Amino acid sequence: MKEISFEIVELEPKTYHPLAEAEFPGLEGYWWVIDSGASKSVFDCSLTDYYSADENDSVMATGLGKEVVETSSGTIAEFKIGGISFGPLKVALVDFGHINDEYAKFSDKKIVGLIGCDFLYSRKAILDFEQTKLVLINY
Repeated sequence: MKEISFEIVELEPKTYHPLAEAEFPGLEGYWWVIDSGASKSVFDCSLTDYYSADENDSVMATGLGKEVVETSSGTIAEFKIGGISFGPLKVALVDFGHINDEYAKFSDKKIVGLIGCDFLYSRKAILDFEQTKLVLINY
């Protein structure tokens, strides 16, 4: 079992986002949103130095209240949070410009992506909001 600390950001009244600090060489001040409502992990496609794109591989993605959109996919060679390396992580690639514009209105945090249920479910994750810890049973 492993525990990873997270912070809670309240963007608007009573809208809470748990954030874990991103760990990439040379990339400071970026955070992952821990999003149990996201079926797949998603990464900002503008950060091209930190993933390799999968050729001819598209992913269909939907958001709440949004139409299905086609995105590309890629792989982060070493996914690391809380000082723990989890090896490669396959991600959908999306432009996070609009998300970071919204975050800038309420917070100084920049978002690198979403940690989705593909990662959380496979590790039997528990979000402990009282202790602000992400507990991973299957490490």
